[in-house]
This record gives sequence, structure tokens and C-alpha cells, in this order.
Amino acid sequence: MFDYDRITRVAASAAAALILSTLSIAAAVGPARSAETAPIAVAAVSQSATLHG
Repeated sequence: MFDYDRITRVAASAAAALILSTLSIAAAVGPARSAETAPIAVAAVSQSATLHG
């Protein structure tokens, strides 16, 4: 006969592993996506700027 308790535990473990794997991948890809779409900041120096030194 089947041991439904063991099947339930295995199914729950497999579901939890799938969820954790998905969250781990999303956490790794998220920062890369935001950096990919972030605007690039460019520093500009005025032509009339003088150096004092």
C-alpha cells in the first residue's frame, strides 16, 4: 500500500524547492534588469570653468 504521508512530504518538499529556486533566480536577475534600464548619468563641465590652485 502507498504511504500517503511520505508522498505528501515529498510533494511539499518538491514544491518548496521549486519556489525557492524561482525566487533565487528572480533575486539574481532583478538587479541586473534594473541596472540595464537605469539611465546613464553623465557629468558635464562648463566651458567657462576656471581652476584655482
